[in-house]
Amino acid sequence: MAPETLFLTADQALEAVCIDFRGYRPQPMVFSEILRELADDPAACRREPGREGLWIAENRPGPMRWLEGEALVEHMCQTLCRARPAPEQLAAICRRVFQIPCRPGHHPETGRPGIRLQTDMQGFVCRQCGRCCRTLAYRDSLTAADVARFKAAGREDLLAWVGVARTTDGRERYRIWMKPGTNRFATACPFLKRGSANHRWVCAIHEVKPNFCRNYPLSRKHASMTGCPGFGA
Repeated sequence: MAPETLFLTADQALEAVCIDFRGYRPQPMVFSEILRELADDPAACRREPGREGLWIAENRPGPMRWLEGEALVEHMCQTLCRARPAPEQLAAICRRVFQIPCRPGHHPETGRPGIRLQTDMQGFVCRQCGRCCRTLAYRDSLTAADVARFKAAGREDLLAWVGVARTTDGRERYRIWMKPGTNRFATACPFLKRGSANHRWVCAIHEVKPNFCRNYPLSRKHASMTGCPGFGA
Protein backbone atom coordinates (compact mmCIF):
# COMPACT_ATOMS: atom_id res chain seq x y z
CA MET A 1 0.00 0.00 0.00
CA ALA A 2 1.32 3.44 -0.96
CA PRO A 3 2.12 5.75 1.97
CA GLU A 4 -0.65 8.23 2.82
CA THR A 5 0.16 11.80 1.83
CA LEU A 6 -1.27 15.19 2.65
CA PHE A 7 -1.18 18.23 0.35
CA LEU A 8 -0.76 21.72 1.84
CA THR A 9 -0.64 25.03 0.03
CA ALA A 10 2.35 27.23 0.89
CA ASP A 11 0.23 29.25 3.32
CA GLN A 12 -1.12 26.09 4.96
CA ALA A 13 2.39 24.66 5.24
CA LEU A 14 3.67 27.84 6.93
CA GLU A 15 0.68 27.76 9.28
CA ALA A 16 1.36 24.10 10.11
CA VAL A 17 5.01 24.88 10.87
CA CYS A 18 3.97 27.71 13.21
CA ILE A 19 1.45 25.42 14.92
CA ASP A 20 4.31 22.97 15.46
CA PHE A 21 6.51 25.71 16.92
CA ARG A 22 3.78 26.91 19.28
CA GLY A 23 2.78 23.41 20.33
CA TYR A 24 6.08 22.45 21.98
CA ARG A 25 8.86 23.94 24.06
CA PRO A 26 11.38 25.93 21.94
CA GLN A 27 13.47 23.76 19.61
CA PRO A 28 16.79 25.69 19.43
CA MET A 29 18.58 23.21 17.17
CA VAL A 30 15.76 23.18 14.60
CA PHE A 31 15.30 26.95 14.86
CA SER A 32 18.99 27.67 14.34
CA GLU A 33 19.17 25.46 11.25
CA ILE A 34 16.16 27.22 9.72
CA LEU A 35 17.40 30.74 10.50
CA ARG A 36 20.82 30.03 9.00
CA GLU A 37 19.23 28.57 5.89
CA LEU A 38 16.84 31.49 5.43
CA ALA A 39 19.60 34.06 5.90
CA ASP A 40 22.19 31.98 4.00
CA ASP A 41 24.51 32.95 6.83
CA PRO A 42 26.02 30.51 9.38
CA ALA A 43 26.40 33.44 11.81
CA ALA A 44 22.70 34.41 11.71
CA CYS A 45 22.21 32.92 15.18
CA ARG A 46 24.10 31.19 17.94
CA ARG A 47 23.08 28.57 20.47
CA GLU A 48 24.12 28.59 24.10
CA PRO A 49 24.76 25.17 25.72
CA GLY A 50 22.22 24.23 28.38
CA ARG A 51 19.74 27.00 27.50
CA GLU A 52 16.59 26.78 25.37
CA GLY A 53 17.10 29.99 23.48
CA LEU A 54 19.15 31.62 20.72
CA TRP A 55 21.31 34.66 20.16
CA ILE A 56 19.80 36.29 17.05
CA ALA A 57 21.65 38.59 14.64
CA GLU A 58 18.77 40.71 13.33
CA ASN A 59 20.89 43.44 11.73
CA ARG A 60 24.43 42.72 10.63
CA PRO A 61 26.80 44.15 11.56
CA GLY A 62 25.41 44.78 15.03
CA PRO A 63 24.84 43.23 18.44
CA MET A 64 23.01 39.93 18.81
CA ARG A 65 19.78 39.70 20.82
CA TRP A 66 18.92 36.83 23.18
CA LEU A 67 15.47 35.30 22.67
CA GLU A 68 13.86 32.40 24.48
CA GLY A 69 10.44 30.97 25.28
CA GLU A 70 7.39 32.45 23.58
CA ALA A 71 9.36 35.44 22.25
CA LEU A 72 11.68 33.11 20.33
CA VAL A 73 8.78 31.06 18.96
CA GLU A 74 6.96 34.18 17.73
CA HIS A 75 10.18 35.49 16.19
CA MET A 76 10.52 32.24 14.25
CA CYS A 77 6.92 32.39 12.99
CA GLN A 78 7.21 36.05 11.92
CA THR A 79 10.57 35.44 10.21
CA LEU A 80 9.18 32.49 8.24
CA CYS A 81 6.06 34.35 7.14
CA ARG A 82 8.10 37.37 6.02
CA ALA A 83 10.61 35.20 4.15
CA ARG A 84 7.99 33.34 2.08
CA PRO A 85 10.42 30.48 1.25
CA ALA A 86 10.47 29.08 -2.28
CA PRO A 87 8.88 25.62 -2.68
CA GLU A 88 12.13 23.64 -2.46
CA GLN A 89 13.26 25.56 0.61
CA LEU A 90 9.82 25.31 2.23
CA ALA A 91 9.78 21.54 1.64
CA ALA A 92 13.22 21.27 3.29
CA ILE A 93 11.96 23.26 6.28
CA CYS A 94 8.90 21.01 6.57
CA ARG A 95 11.11 17.91 6.46
CA ARG A 96 13.24 19.30 9.26
CA VAL A 97 10.29 20.39 11.40
CA PHE A 98 7.91 17.45 10.95
CA GLN A 99 10.60 14.75 10.54
CA ILE A 100 8.72 13.15 7.63
CA PRO A 101 9.28 13.07 3.84
CA CYS A 102 8.09 16.31 2.20
CA ARG A 103 8.43 17.53 -1.38
CA PRO A 104 7.14 20.37 -3.57
CA GLY A 105 4.06 19.45 -5.56
CA HIS A 106 0.78 20.58 -7.08
CA HIS A 107 -2.77 19.88 -5.99
CA PRO A 108 -4.16 17.13 -8.28
CA GLU A 109 -7.45 18.99 -8.83
CA THR A 110 -6.68 22.71 -8.62
CA GLY A 111 -3.07 22.62 -9.81
CA ARG A 112 -2.09 25.00 -7.02
CA PRO A 113 1.56 24.71 -5.94
CA GLY A 114 2.35 23.58 -2.44
CA ILE A 115 3.96 20.87 -0.36
CA ARG A 116 3.09 17.18 -0.27
CA LEU A 117 3.79 15.52 3.07
CA GLN A 118 4.01 11.79 3.75
CA THR A 119 2.05 11.48 6.99
CA ASP A 120 3.89 8.38 8.27
CA MET A 121 0.83 7.54 10.37
CA GLN A 122 0.59 3.85 9.53
CA GLY A 123 -0.25 1.83 12.61
CA PHE A 124 -1.69 4.71 14.62
CA VAL A 125 -4.62 3.75 16.88
CA CYS A 126 -6.31 6.19 19.24
CA ARG A 127 -6.20 4.71 22.76
CA GLN A 128 -8.85 7.17 24.07
CA CYS A 129 -6.48 8.15 26.87
CA GLY A 130 -7.69 11.78 26.72
CA ARG A 131 -4.16 13.13 27.13
CA CYS A 132 -4.39 15.34 24.05
CA CYS A 133 -7.60 17.00 25.30
CA ARG A 134 -6.26 17.52 28.82
CA THR A 135 -2.69 18.67 28.31
CA LEU A 136 -1.98 20.06 24.82
CA ALA A 137 -1.32 23.75 24.15
CA TYR A 138 -4.18 24.25 21.68
CA ARG A 139 -5.43 27.61 22.95
CA ASP A 140 -4.63 29.55 19.78
CA SER A 141 -5.36 26.77 17.28
CA LEU A 142 -9.03 27.51 16.58
CA THR A 143 -9.55 28.75 13.01
CA ALA A 144 -12.17 30.89 11.30
CA ALA A 145 -13.39 27.72 9.56
CA ASP A 146 -13.94 26.08 12.95
CA VAL A 147 -15.96 29.05 14.17
CA ALA A 148 -18.01 29.06 10.96
CA ARG A 149 -18.77 25.35 11.50
CA PHE A 150 -19.93 26.03 15.07
CA LYS A 151 -22.20 28.83 13.84
CA ALA A 152 -23.64 26.76 10.98
CA ALA A 153 -24.47 23.99 13.46
CA GLY A 154 -26.12 26.47 15.84
CA ARG A 155 -23.68 25.51 18.58
CA GLU A 156 -23.94 28.54 20.82
CA ASP A 157 -22.78 26.29 23.67
CA LEU A 158 -19.39 26.00 21.93
CA LEU A 159 -19.18 29.63 20.87
CA ALA A 160 -19.65 30.63 24.51
CA TRP A 161 -16.24 29.07 25.21
CA VAL A 162 -14.50 30.94 22.33
CA GLY A 163 -12.52 34.10 22.95
CA VAL A 164 -11.57 36.64 20.27
CA ALA A 165 -8.37 38.69 20.27
CA ARG A 166 -6.77 41.01 17.71
CA THR A 167 -3.32 40.50 16.24
CA THR A 168 -0.95 43.43 15.73
CA ASP A 169 -2.07 43.67 12.10
CA GLY A 170 -5.76 43.81 13.05
CA ARG A 171 -6.77 40.22 12.24
CA GLU A 172 -9.05 38.26 14.53
CA ARG A 173 -7.47 35.43 16.52
CA TYR A 174 -9.71 32.89 18.17
CA ARG A 175 -8.85 31.30 21.52
CA ILE A 176 -10.19 28.19 23.26
CA TRP A 177 -11.44 27.10 25.65
CA MET A 178 -12.22 30.22 27.72
CA LYS A 179 -14.62 29.97 30.64
CA PRO A 180 -17.83 31.78 29.59
CA GLY A 181 -18.00 35.34 30.87
CA THR A 182 -14.33 35.41 31.93
CA ASN A 183 -10.85 35.89 30.48
CA ARG A 184 -9.63 32.63 32.02
CA PHE A 185 -8.78 29.47 30.11
CA ALA A 186 -10.21 26.12 31.13
CA THR A 187 -7.51 23.76 32.41
CA ALA A 188 -8.78 20.99 30.10
CA CYS A 189 -11.25 20.68 27.25
CA PRO A 190 -14.74 21.08 28.78
CA PHE A 191 -16.19 18.72 26.19
CA LEU A 192 -14.06 15.73 27.19
CA LYS A 193 -16.20 13.09 28.91
CA ARG A 194 -15.40 9.81 30.61
CA GLY A 195 -16.11 6.72 28.51
CA SER A 196 -17.83 3.53 29.57
CA ALA A 197 -14.54 1.69 30.14
CA ASN A 198 -11.98 2.55 32.79
CA HIS A 199 -9.30 5.02 31.71
CA ARG A 200 -11.16 5.77 28.47
CA TRP A 201 -12.36 9.23 27.42
CA VAL A 202 -14.66 10.40 24.61
CA CYS A 203 -15.21 13.67 22.77
CA ALA A 204 -18.71 15.04 23.30
CA ILE A 205 -18.46 17.30 20.22
CA HIS A 206 -16.87 14.82 17.81
CA GLU A 207 -19.07 15.85 14.84
CA VAL A 208 -18.02 19.52 14.97
CA LYS A 209 -14.73 19.48 16.89
CA PRO A 210 -11.96 21.89 15.80
CA ASN A 211 -9.68 20.88 12.95
CA PHE A 212 -6.68 20.90 15.29
CA CYS A 213 -8.36 18.16 17.35
CA ARG A 214 -9.60 16.35 14.25
CA ASN A 215 -6.09 16.14 12.77
CA TYR A 216 -4.22 15.19 15.95
CA PRO A 217 -1.58 13.88 15.88
CA LEU A 218 -0.20 15.51 12.76
CA SER A 219 2.78 13.16 12.60
CA ARG A 220 4.75 10.59 14.54
CA LYS A 221 6.85 13.45 15.88
CA HIS A 222 3.73 15.20 17.10
CA ALA A 223 2.60 12.03 18.89
CA SER A 224 6.03 11.42 20.39
CA MET A 225 6.54 14.97 21.67
CA THR A 226 3.08 15.22 23.21
CA GLY A 227 3.07 11.85 24.95
CA CYS A 228 0.45 10.20 22.73
CA PRO A 229 0.56 6.36 23.07
CA GLY A 230 -1.16 5.76 19.72
CA PHE A 231 1.89 4.08 18.17
CA GLY A 232 2.48 1.80 21.15
CA ALA A 233 1.90 -1.93 21.21
